[in-house]
Amino acid sequence: MLEIKKIADKLVYLLRQKRFLEAQEQLFSKDAINQEPEMFKERSVSGLEAMIQKEKQFLSNIKQWNHFEISEPLVSKNHFSIHMITDVTLVNNQNVSIDEIIVYEVVDEKIVKEQFFYT
Repeated sequence: MLEIKKIADKLVYLLRQKRFLEAQEQLFSKDAINQEPEMFKERSVSGLEAMIQKEKQFLSNIKQWNHFEISEPLVSKNHFSIHMITDVTLVNNQNVSIDEIIVYEVVDEKIVKEQFFYT
């Protein structure tokens, strides 16, 4: 569980600095899965390259960060979770607020799955 805690802490550290792509490149498996909630399942992707492209697309649409908050991780044997609140203004001036729980699965010291829970 110590390794999981180190990975979780590093992810939280990088995310809080908005170093999203660096976090993916350093901590995620090449075959990682990104799973969105059922209502947005078409946005789910597989593979680190697809995840990085998805993240770049999202970040390129952000005009302004209004609020961004990440909890400390809650860690178990092979999983950890965080609570993330994101409030941004997009380039089209639309405001987007997401209050979500993200669960990560770790195998061989790499994140192999991230699953998002929000409505």
